[in-house]
Amino acid sequence: MAEKNQPGEITQVPSQGQADGQEEFWQETAAMSMADADADKQSMKVAWIGALIFHFLLFITVFPSMGGVTFQAEEREAVVIKRYKPPTPPKEQPKKKIVKKTASRVPIPDPTPDEPEPIVAEEVEYIEEAEVPIDADFVVGMPTGGPPVIDTGPMRVGGEVQEPEKIHHVNPEYPELARRARVEGFVVLQAIIDKQGNVSDLEVLRGLGLGLDTAAQDAVAQWKYTPTFYNGRPVDVILTVTVVFQLVK
Repeated sequence: MAEKNQPGEITQVPSQGQADGQEEFWQETAAMSMADADADKQSMKVAWIGALIFHFLLFITVFPSMGGVTFQAEEREAVVIKRYKPPTPPKEQPKKKIVKKTASRVPIPDPTPDEPEPIVAEEVEYIEEAEVPIDADFVVGMPTGGPPVIDTGPMRVGGEVQEPEKIHHVNPEYPELARRARVEGFVVLQAIIDKQGNVSDLEVLRGLGLGLDTAAQDAVAQWKYTPTFYNGRPVDVILTVTVVFQLVK
């Protein structure tokens, strides 16, 4: 139904059925909105309750005995280290001085008072007292010999360990292969000289190959040395030996 307000303008007026339909639509929309809001509130409540239950179970699991934890200190036995202090050597006891005087006599009148009286010297006697040792197990004095020799294996040459002197020498044989290859140089060996001066335990420190190392070992094994003494006792020593190979030109 159209309503004419002014010349040229037409206003549309809704009918009664249309107005009732619009009102019903808006009522349904409001009801649906309220239902959705109630559903959201219910979901939030369930979520909060679930979160509280989860945190409570987590707290009980992680901290089962909160407040009842006790720490027990570990007891250890203290070790006291005392530094040894040697006893003081006994001091020399001073000699006592004993003065002996002659027995006094009853004075007799001097018939010659004008003459000087003789001077009587006092007799002095020194008595030495026996020294009493402070500790019978403690002996003061210098050692009579060097430190004892402990057999801990071969000793290296140096210091008080003198190098042994070679008394028998054997020349090495030049291998034919090295001679043809014209190989020259030196082989360094490490040997142990025992208490009798014999060579043992040869080890190649620097070699040349082509049979020269074996030739050097065979020759040095036949060498002979004088025994080495340390504190008056023969000992095994470690010696470095160099064998030179040179072709005759």
